[in-house]
Amino acid sequence: MAKNKKHAAGAFDIRNFIGLLIGLYGIVLVICSFVLDPGTNPDTGALKNSADNLYAGLAMLLVGVAFMLWAKMKPIVVDESKIDESSLPGGH
Repeated sequence: MAKNKKHAAGAFDIRNFIGLLIGLYGIVLVICSFVLDPGTNPDTGALKNSADNLYAGLAMLLVGVAFMLWAKMKPIVVDESKIDESSLPGGH
């Protein structure tokens, strides 16, 4: 009788990638809120507000951290005993 081998998906959990990308975009927006010129929009002539980038960036950072915590708190467990090796490429 085979033992049930189980392990977590770890770094390959899709939630880690999503959290990392959203967090990276959040960091870029926060930096842009301090660096970019808050002058007027050349297309519409309306004043640009750099606080929009700051709030959106902070929200994205928060969502990114939430995804990373979610992946850490509730990891996806892979049960290797349920894998049908004959259906894998090169499996016999």
